[in-house]
Amino acid sequence: MLWTVLPTQLVESFANHILHLDGQTPQRLQKLEGRRLRLSLKELGKPLTLGVTAQGVMLSWVDDSIVDCHIVTEIAVLPELRDSANITRLIKADKLDIEGDPMLAQQLSKLLTDLDIDWPEQLSQRLGDVPAQLLVNAFRRGRKRAERFQADSQQWVRDALVEEQHLLPARERFIQFQQDMQALRAQVDKLERHLKEQQG
Repeated sequence: MLWTVLPTQLVESFANHILHLDGQTPQRLQKLEGRRLRLSLKELGKPLTLGVTAQGVMLSWVDDSIVDCHIVTEIAVLPELRDSANITRLIKADKLDIEGDPMLAQQLSKLLTDLDIDWPEQLSQRLGDVPAQLLVNAFRRGRKRAERFQADSQQWVRDALVEEQHLLPARERFIQFQQDMQALRAQVDKLERHLKEQQG
């Protein structure tokens, strides 16, 4: 039991600390106060209950009281729940089961994703202005390098598939193919109309 309680308490404390770094958190918590969500992940076997109070969120593995929403799914499906358009598809594919208010999960997700934290200010309060600025600059440089690496990798894969392996057509060829298909459809429709006129 200790193996679940200790990490859960650490995650709960960390989440509440991060939440309170944003000045808008109390208003967001107020809108969700008293709401409870239970998440049963097939890989874990035990449900995790998340409750919202005016002070933050509470996590529990042993809470079995009534909740506003109970979600049964897999870990891999969780990122797809951000977009409400995916919910119906996931339910039909038997990857998601929801009892109760399905929008509550998205509201709780937005509680974290809508955070607006001034990280340079937070760092400067803890480390001082100069070290904080060095860290922020290093992070920005690293993020730019990662974005550039990702773009270069995507371009390399695209080039390899189109030019070297000929697995995918070049964009110009694909556009020409679409135009040819539309012209062919128009000719077939015209021919069908002509045949109907001749028969009728």
